[in-house]
Amino acid sequence: KSPSSEPTESPTEKPVTEEPSTGTPATVAPTTPSFDLKVGDEVCITNYIMDRLCINLGHFLDDDTTMTLENPEEHSFHCLLDLPQCRESGYLVLTDKDEETGMHCLGYRLDDTDAVVQAGLVAGRNGYCTGCTGHEFKPERGFRATVKGTVKELGDGTDGVTGTPVLENIEVLDESVECETTTVVKPVCMAPPPAPEPALSTK
Repeated sequence: KSPSSEPTESPTEKPVTEEPSTGTPATVAPTTPSFDLKVGDEVCITNYIMDRLCINLGHFLDDDTTMTLENPEEHSFHCLLDLPQCRESGYLVLTDKDEETGMHCLGYRLDDTDAVVQAGLVAGRNGYCTGCTGHEFKPERGFRATVKGTVKELGDGTDGVTGTPVLENIEVLDESVECETTTVVKPVCMAPPPAPEPALSTK
């Protein structure tokens, strides 16, 4: 810690790159943007791809019993890629789970929807996902990929989707492609959505 005699407005270029990219803090202060990143930085991360609509809903559009950020491995390729509402809302790559909430945090917004869709259709099993072209041994749920890109803009400091940085010039690669360095700086960890209201009996 800095001595108390130091001014409170100390420079922000304090090195923080030694901090591990896993075991992130439980929450990110809404007023703290991704200050460790700069526009133009190169990023590489491997995790689940999620559409903005399902993140904002708190559950999957085709399965309202499963929480989006708690179980992204259950997100169908059909919901992610076939449904226009989800596809047109845009995509993010997630980070690991927050240990306190048990929910995945948000990593980066991806500014190239076509690149995500094209990679996902190849990665997913044809069947329930009608647009997917993968064979029977490909997954039907849980699209994980390695994403590389360049920081286009930083997040706005809020604790939702717009609090995450935007990546451009993205490549969406098979999850087996390893990052030399995984770039996860101050992921945005959202609060769990409220429990759904119990259905009223009509009897």
